[in-house]
Amino acid sequence: MEREKRKKLSQLADRQLDRLEQLDELSKLAKNNSVQGKRIQDTVGNLIDNVSAEYLNNSLNDSVEAIDKFRAKLKILKDLIIDNISLSKPLNNFDTDEYRKDKKKVNDIIFKLESTSVLYVEDKKLMNEIYKVHKKINAILNPVS
Repeated sequence: MEREKRKKLSQLADRQLDRLEQLDELSKLAKNNSVQGKRIQDTVGNLIDNVSAEYLNNSLNDSVEAIDKFRAKLKILKDLIIDNISLSKPLNNFDTDEYRKDKKKVNDIIFKLESTSVLYVEDKKLMNEIYKVHKKINAILNPVS
């Protein structure tokens, strides 16, 4: 966990240094054409500050517990999809290929989460949509007696 924090902080520091270099380049441009350069520098500087603050807030708010919970939910969803695939194979009216595509989407989310350790809102929404669909399908394929 400590190593992950150091890695994330190192990445943030590298990005900030790149942004500072860009601002230096813009200040050189501002010296050549003071009015236009100043406008560009102010605009880009504000954009960089806003994006940096937003990224910092999002990435630091993703606690290890939240990532672990999301990972567990993805595992449950993947198991549900696999169960639906196996239950629907012998049946003609169910699109097993579509279920495999959903499984691929879940795998993509898992790989993204494992590689970046960042929770994305789009991934959460997609996971919830897929879960709702497969929960209904599982209720049809596997009725409780």
